[in-house]
Amino acid sequence: MKTRTLFATALTAIALSASLTTLAHSAEATPYRYGQNLDIANVISIDVPNSPQCEVVTAQMTYRNSAGDVKVLDYEQLSSVCTNQN
Repeated sequence: MKTRTLFATALTAIALSASLTTLAHSAEATPYRYGQNLDIANVISIDVPNSPQCEVVTAQMTYRNSAGDVKVLDYEQLSSVCTNQN
């Protein structure tokens, strides 16, 4: 009986993860504007592209707002290489 419960729980978690990923990819990204008010209840993922040099890159945050809608926001930040330079 425990095996069935564990298996059902695992399948539910996989299905939920797949549906969140699908929702995140189907949402159209909006660019961030300085001073923009954000309604972020839960961050789902943050994707930052790798860059071999110190430069500004466009990162993408997928989040859920207080109404439960999945949103995607593009914003600019320095690449991670910049923090390692002296």
